[in-house]
Amino acid sequence: MGDSARTIDLHFMGYEQVIASFLVPTPGGGFVLLESGPGSTLDALEAGIREAGFQLEALRGVFVTHVHLDHAGAAGELARRTGAGVFVHPAGVRHLADPSRLLASAGRLYGSMMDTLWGRMEPVPEGTLHAVENGETVEIDGLAVTGWHTPGHASHHVAWQVGSDVATGDVGGLRMPGSSHVIPPTPPPDIDIAAWKNSLGILRGLGAKRLLVTHFGAHDDPARHLDQLEAGLDAWWALTVDVLDAGGDAGTLEAALTELDDGNMAATGVPDEVRRRYRTACPMPMNAAGLVRAWKMWDREREANGGHVPAARRD
Repeated sequence: MGDSARTIDLHFMGYEQVIASFLVPTPGGGFVLLESGPGSTLDALEAGIREAGFQLEALRGVFVTHVHLDHAGAAGELARRTGAGVFVHPAGVRHLADPSRLLASAGRLYGSMMDTLWGRMEPVPEGTLHAVENGETVEIDGLAVTGWHTPGHASHHVAWQVGSDVATGDVGGLRMPGSSHVIPPTPPPDIDIAAWKNSLGILRGLGAKRLLVTHFGAHDDPARHLDQLEAGLDAWWALTVDVLDAGGDAGTLEAALTELDDGNMAATGVPDEVRRRYRTACPMPMNAAGLVRAWKMWDREREANGGHVPAARRD
């Protein structure tokens, strides 16, 4: 059943291959979604569901990897319209039940572009919202979906396993179809390098044949993909420490990260058009901002430990 997961391109902001949702048919004749996408892409989601041979009314469950708007923004409306359950990390429940704080925080980042980018985010109706513990398996319409707590990109992150497929959200990195290049999305507010590396070990232990990557698509080389992601995460963190220890700021770090990543993409033959998709799906200013925040917390630990360098920041 895991190999039947189908990628739905949500055509975010009119672009192809930026945000995906994954449709998995159930033995009972319905389907579940791994990721809802944002409210702004609901029309594209419904079109993709129809193209896969289903109607929205057959939705049996929505499994979101974390509560960021590009992953969970449409979950409330989907639950309201269909009665489908929404499944999330226990720490994400309150944000989906009442997204006001989440929306206020995002509004400070995106300002007047909030509605254009993300659309409406409705609360998930009472009775349809379910917390999933680490390693818990949800049986829904004859389908088994197991949630694995995988913090690092977000403290409330869950990777969802269906057979030999694992939906990795953002802890599994970002990679465009047809490319071998993998990068770690590191936006604010709670990047945790040590936790992320531990989560990569969890993903390696699941025996997946395919990684379902929200940004973007299904990739059938999990071991190589995760190894490159970890190497990239290490390189970005080492560069962050070098730049900020030397007195640099977010702008300096952004330029350094861009130079490093552009060089890596050129070396692996990533075409310019695909490179632009990487930047659309994973804007470097956001990556730099998240790493600056992580470094500040890590640096406070370093000072508190008398200059001893901690492995990485932990909240």
